[in-house]
Amino acid sequence: MLLAALAAVALAACEPPQPPVALSPDLALVGLDGSTTTLDRWRGRWLVINVWASWCEPCRREMDGLQRLSDRLDPARAAVIGLTVDDDRQLAREYLRRAGVRFANFADGPPPVARPVLGVTALPETIVLGPDGRVRARIVGARDWDDAALIARLGLPLGDGRAEGATR
Repeated sequence: MLLAALAAVALAACEPPQPPVALSPDLALVGLDGSTTTLDRWRGRWLVINVWASWCEPCRREMDGLQRLSDRLDPARAAVIGLTVDDDRQLAREYLRRAGVRFANFADGPPPVARPVLGVTALPETIVLGPDGRVRARIVGARDWDDAALIARLGLPLGDGRAEGATR
């Protein structure tokens, strides 16, 4: 009996962190320049959080599409942000500059948030928060962010004031 209990505890310790249902608006994000902000900055808006690394090929492959998505979203109602797990912030900044990425990007800590707070276990991973701060979608792996069907499923508001997929 004791052996079974110890085995259960050991297995639970090895499980990945459980993804949150909602994120606190007080969650601190560290800019690539060392500045800090919190999720409260986007309170009341849809937020697409992409967790990436400069050395991750699938991450680099989807970055152009994320920039185009950022450009298409209604900035009063939605935003795209990046969270790099790169240890070298200068390397991440240089990659973003070369790639022409203009949406806000942040470093994973200190303290780290990707794995312990967001529950990220693979790269890239995108977390979509609704205006209420609740997690509406978790997308593991690269996606085509130009895909109208994907944007419609997520319900993200475009700059014309309508959600993608709305009757035109």
